[in-house]
This record gives sequence, C-alpha cells and structure tokens, in this order.
Amino acid sequence: MPTNFLSDEQRRRFGHFTEDPDEGQLAGSFLLDQTARRRAMAARSGRNRIGWAVQLGTIRYLGPFLENPEEVPAVVVGYVAEQLGLDPGELAGYGTGEARWDH
Repeated sequence: MPTNFLSDEQRRRFGHFTEDPDEGQLAGSFLLDQTARRRAMAARSGRNRIGWAVQLGTIRYLGPFLENPEEVPAVVVGYVAEQLGLDPGELAGYGTGEARWDH
C-alpha cells in the first residue's frame, strides 16, 4: 500500500499497534458476531481459532495484516479468547504456523 503521502511519524505507526485499544475500539473491531465466531470455531485448534479471530479484528482495526499476528496487545487476545471460550495463551506459536496464511 502506498504510504508516500504520510509523514515519517504516520508511516512509522501505520499498520502497527502503538497502544492498547480501549473498550470502544475493542468492541468496534474485535467483537465477533455469530458468523465470525462460527468461522473461528471451525478452525482445527485453539491456536488457529484465536488466530483467525485476531486476524479478522486486526484487519478491521489497522487496515493491513501484521507481519507476525502474535504481535497484538494482550488486551486484544484476551478479548477475543473470552468470546471464544478459550485460553489467551493458546495463540502462542500462531505467527510461525502456515495456517495464518490460509486465514
């Protein structure tokens, strides 16, 4: 995505979490509706279920995907994991797996 129109500071921050999302931002980008929960839960493991849902919220919140989808604030992982009834620690290793490219 072209970013030459952005300032150096804007370019540095683009596509990265620079702070934890607040409650409104979490609800606006990371709240899973019934369809999203169903799709997340169709993944083969807890890691992939949380990973899929985090990726969905990240694209909504930031615009681009993260190079490493595990580089999200803990508050985001906790928010998503709670909705799925999973342990936030299950996301560990998702950034190195091949499934993230399928999601």
